[in-house]
Amino acid sequence: MPSRTPPPMVRINIPTVNISEAWAPTPLRKQRLGVRFIKLYMPCLLIISLVINIYYFTRPEPLSLPSALATTKMPLHRQREYTEVDYTHLTDLVLVVGHGVYMGEGSPLNESSWFLLNEQRGEVGAFMAHIGQGIELAMEHDRVLLLFSGGKTRLGAGAHSEAQGYWAAADKMGWLNKDIYRRVLTEEFARDSYENVLFSIARFREITGKYPDRVTVVGFEFKRDRFMNLHRHALKYPKIRFNYVGINPPGDVNRMAKGERKNGFSLFEKDLYGCSDQLAKKKVVRNPFMMSHGYAKSCPEIAGLFDYCPGNPTAIYEGDLPWLS
Repeated sequence: MPSRTPPPMVRINIPTVNISEAWAPTPLRKQRLGVRFIKLYMPCLLIISLVINIYYFTRPEPLSLPSALATTKMPLHRQREYTEVDYTHLTDLVLVVGHGVYMGEGSPLNESSWFLLNEQRGEVGAFMAHIGQGIELAMEHDRVLLLFSGGKTRLGAGAHSEAQGYWAAADKMGWLNKDIYRRVLTEEFARDSYENVLFSIARFREITGKYPDRVTVVGFEFKRDRFMNLHRHALKYPKIRFNYVGINPPGDVNRMAKGERKNGFSLFEKDLYGCSDQLAKKKVVRNPFMMSHGYAKSCPEIAGLFDYCPGNPTAIYEGDLPWLS
């Protein structure tokens, strides 16, 4: 038999490994950094977690919307046709006082959709409850004209008025149905609470051709005294025909009431018609777009009220007023 040739030898080079390079313990400096990280940052994380949990369990409950409106859904789009409306049969004014400015985009239930002052954070639920309450009153009484009142008071909000924002928020929520749509309008010149009342009464006269038989104001409960006992008194409007519906925002109501007493009620108590430097300056600041109304011309019966500033700031207007006859 032929002899077999042995297979050629294959040499495999196995690299040598330095044991010191194969594994080395973590340097002591890195170990110290890890311990330091835990000591410094873990307490911070625990504190942040504690703060978040405290806020979650102690935050104020969000306000529920009026019952008839709580289940409504925002419509995607609607088209409406203009039709002539006879407003002469309307007798009652429901006035919703504007505060923040809804910018028209996004859900009105989200704060990010509003232009707000810092102190108004957390109050959007109350604004929406005011709007909803006004809508409900208009739905319950077919002789009601609902007005959202508030001018273009914030430069940062652009040319959006408080009244327009409230109307747009109601529309966005789908609350302006066909039964009340044409009875919900705006008053867009008021710069303070006294003007909210006076200008809305004048706007009612522009729309219906007469003055309201009854006035209902919807606003913050802690401002009730200002409207009922000061503004109504300044306008000599009969108490039996003047009503106030108050809904407070969440939070410390006692603190809000004290602030109202100091920064609102007491100022108007000493100056019923808002003529003093402090109240007059507020109106200037709240009119960044230099708007001016024409109510003295459209409402000649009460023209004297619009510029009334007596030498005695607590002196009541002596002229005749149509709601007294």
